[in-house]
Amino acid sequence: MTSRYEIGFIVTPEAGEEEVRKITESVTSTITKAKGVIENLDEWGRKKLAYPIQKHLEGYYVFVQAEVDGSAVAVLERRLKQMEKVLRFITLRLDDKLKKSNKLTKRWAKIDRIRKKAMEARGEEKPGEEIAENEEESNASEK
Repeated sequence: MTSRYEIGFIVTPEAGEEEVRKITESVTSTITKAKGVIENLDEWGRKKLAYPIQKHLEGYYVFVQAEVDGSAVAVLERRLKQMEKVLRFITLRLDDKLKKSNKLTKRWAKIDRIRKKAMEARGEEKPGEEIAENEEESNASEK
């Protein structure tokens, strides 16, 4: 069963553009060999690190979004660990995060609808309208 993943990795600054391309091609070829689909390849280039890693202050950032099987991700992580030029990497499964955020968004929308119905039933104004009216009254009294 395939899932959506985002794989991010940082390559040492000593590695040239050609080496970064080779590492990126290795990652993408591993995904395609596992019958995965690469949705997005985002190369940020050479950026400053938030903190020194192995005495390096900069690194090449690369992010790959793909839909692939979980077993292929395990193989990919093992390969990234073995590469000396890769300082750090992270793999995020996007499906779980999106499902959770969608559930929360739906719940908040439902709560807002219930509040609006309750306020309409009581004959109250919306809080935003009340503030706007108070500002207009204070502006008129200042003039």
